Amino acid sequence: MRETLVVFRRELKSFFLSPIAYVFGILLVSVLLWYSTEPALQNGLPASAIALFGTLPFMLILFLPGLTMRTWAEERKLGTLELLMTFPVTIKQLVLGKFFAALAYLACVLVLTLGLPLTLGAYGKLDWPPVFGSYVASLLFSGAFLAVGMFWSSLTRDQIVAMLLSLVSLFALYQIGNPANVEYTVYWLPSWAIDLISAVSPHRYFLSIARGVLDTRDIVYFACFCGFFLYMNALVLHARRMKG
Repeated sequence: MRETLVVFRRELKSFFLSPIAYVFGILLVSVLLWYSTEPALQNGLPASAIALFGTLPFMLILFLPGLTMRTWAEERKLGTLELLMTFPVTIKQLVLGKFFAALAYLACVLVLTLGLPLTLGAYGKLDWPPVFGSYVASLLFSGAFLAVGMFWSSLTRDQIVAMLLSLVSLFALYQIGNPANVEYTVYWLPSWAIDLISAVSPHRYFLSIARGVLDTRDIVYFACFCGFFLYMNALVLHARRMKG
């Protein structure tokens, strides 16, 4: 636990010392608020933060690969990964430290969007349980995409390749859970196949939690999804350590 916290602090500090992290955070929050403020403030309609959280998953697809591409690929390019491997820390502790540091950074970015629901709540009647549920769903969804991006980053030393692999895989995961696409496949796929395919996508469970109801099945899904990709990440690093 202590070693994981050391890695966590190191990585979190690197986020806040990196200009790329600030550019990422400012751009993500700006784009989210730009696309969600107008629908949320239309005259005659009840206050709602639906537009904010409806935009978030797709924005994460565009922005997160740029954040996760440096997780391991940059370490390999700079030659610091081999140095990390010599420290008295296990691969599991390295992976978890980096993962939770990136998740904590994203949590800080999400906090910056609180201005919109707080404004809506001050000037209108906002239904807060779905808003709280949406923030929880957003953090879990971000964690799932982080785990995928970190896995791809561990496979290559080229950050651009890692970013492109993450972008394609995250877009595919998003689309197979998109309700519009699920509805379209009803015409040419059996119901069991549709349920099986859509059950893989974090988007489906994001929408479930965003309704304001925390279902333990959704939490278990995100834990298993993140655990699987973090485990695969650890296997890649372990194989690299064995090669020397």
